[in-house]
Amino acid sequence: MKVYMMTDLEGVSGVVDFENRADDSRENQRRRAIMRRLLTGEVNAAIAGLFDGGATEVVVNDGHGAGYTIDFEQVDPRVTVIHGTRRPFWLPELDDTFAATIFVGAHARACTPGGVLYHTQSKDVKRTTVNGLEIGELGQVALIAGHFGVPMVLLTGDAAACAEAAALVPGIETVAVKKGLSRHAAVAIPPERARAMIRKGAADSLKLVGKVVPLKLKPPYVWRDELFSQAYEPGVTRAGHATVLDCNTREFRADNIIDLVRKAFDYA
Repeated sequence: MKVYMMTDLEGVSGVVDFENRADDSRENQRRRAIMRRLLTGEVNAAIAGLFDGGATEVVVNDGHGAGYTIDFEQVDPRVTVIHGTRRPFWLPELDDTFAATIFVGAHARACTPGGVLYHTQSKDVKRTTVNGLEIGELGQVALIAGHFGVPMVLLTGDAAACAEAAALVPGIETVAVKKGLSRHAAVAIPPERARAMIRKGAADSLKLVGKVVPLKLKPPYVWRDELFSQAYEPGVTRAGHATVLDCNTREFRADNIIDLVRKAFDYA
C-alpha cells in the first residue's frame, strides 16, 4: 500500500511563529533548527504509524517554504523524500498508484478564527475558492489527490485545521496537536505525547482507505484568488492565464484540477 505524505511547518506542535528565512542571526538560526527538529519528529511519528498500519511504501513531500525543512539526516530511512525548489508541480510524483494521502503539520486557511499561523499559500491571499468552495492549502492537496481518485485519510495540525479538514473530507482521521489562542499563540501538546498521538492516528487512518471518499468537484473548474491589497489594474494588468476581475481579484479556469493548479501556481 503506497501512501503520499504532504508536510508543512505551521501546524506542528511548538511552532507559533512564521519561519524567517531572511534573518541570518544566531538566535533565528537556532529557532529554525528547533522548528525543523519538531517537524521531523512529527513526520517520523506519522511514518512509523503508516508502516504500523500496513503501508508498504511512503513518499514524503517536504512541502514547507523552500522545500528543505525536514531534517534529512534524521528522517526515517524507509521512505523517499521530495524536496527542493523549481519543482515541475506542487505535489510531484502523486498519481493513481497511491492508496491514500495524508497531511502532517497543516494549518488553517487565511483568516480562520483560532487558526495558528493561518494563511493560504502566502500572507497576501485573503480568500481562495474553487467553484465557489472556500479552500486553503489542505483543501488544495485534497483536491489534487482527488483528481487521481486518492482519498486524504489523515490530517495533523492545529484544531482549526483539523475542523477545516473534517468539513471538507467527511470521515477523515484528524490529530490536533495544538489549539490556537490567536494567530501567534497556542495551547500545545508536548512533542513526546503529540508524536504518540500522530503515530496512532496514522496507523488508524489506513483503515479508512475505501471508506473515505476522495474530494472531487464537478468540472469545469474556476479558481478565484482574492487579495488583501490592490495588486491588479483591470484592463491594464497582464496576469498570465488569469482573468482580472477587479483590483484585488483574479480567476483561473480549466477543465481539470491539475491544469487549474498549474495555472494558479504558474507552472504552465
